[in-house]
Amino acid sequence: MTYLIQTLDFETAKSVKLDDRFPIIEFKDDRYPCYRGIKYIEQMESPRMIKTHLHHFLLPEQLQKGKGRIIYIARNPKDALTSYFRMMELANELAEDEKTLDLLADGFIKGTGYACPWTRHVLEYWERQNASQVLFLKYEEVVRDKLAAVRRIADFLGRKLTEDDISRIADHCSVANMRDNPAVNNSYWVEFKKMNFENGARFINEGVPGTWQKFLKPEQSSKIDEMIREVAKSGLILEHTSEPIPSSTETT
Repeated sequence: MTYLIQTLDFETAKSVKLDDRFPIIEFKDDRYPCYRGIKYIEQMESPRMIKTHLHHFLLPEQLQKGKGRIIYIARNPKDALTSYFRMMELANELAEDEKTLDLLADGFIKGTGYACPWTRHVLEYWERQNASQVLFLKYEEVVRDKLAAVRRIADFLGRKLTEDDISRIADHCSVANMRDNPAVNNSYWVEFKKMNFENGARFINEGVPGTWQKFLKPEQSSKIDEMIREVAKSGLILEHTSEPIPSSTETT
């Protein structure tokens, strides 16, 4: 979505891998061509578009001090946890202490898992939401109204889009289109490694909040509720998504 808002280049969005257009800053792995690390990103032409799962305090110093712009998206942690597990299982990348959802959930709740503690991660960006450099979005709101999300991001980036541009971007970013787009659905990973596509798994799943209910145990859900209440003390209210949230348009 951000790539199209910035470029309006729909052809490239369909033909060039997202990992090449929008590299991830914290991964350097010579086994995979798209994980080139920070040195590659430093050599990219400006304006660069970069993605990351890093805490704010781990970002490059220039970003921490206000250079560039940050779009942060927070998600109900139950959905974030189960989505992460399904993605890592698909990619055969679960560590030995994460081989089951129970193990991964335990680390997530204790704050020892990847990109954890979750509460610290999300609050670091939430506390900077009023800075001109940071746009704080909630996944559930983006899903509910993609058109509004496109407008907010465009305004944040100083991009002037027509209503036709906005509609085209929202349609391009529909779950159905994303699943069928080889540039974003991670099907190209089979060129580099074993993927679990054969059992029906996929990188882009339902695309709606609330699917955690199919996976988490009641006691796990209850413990994560405590984390949600913890961030609520700072004014960050995340929807509990006890049931999948209906979308207002087909483009969710």
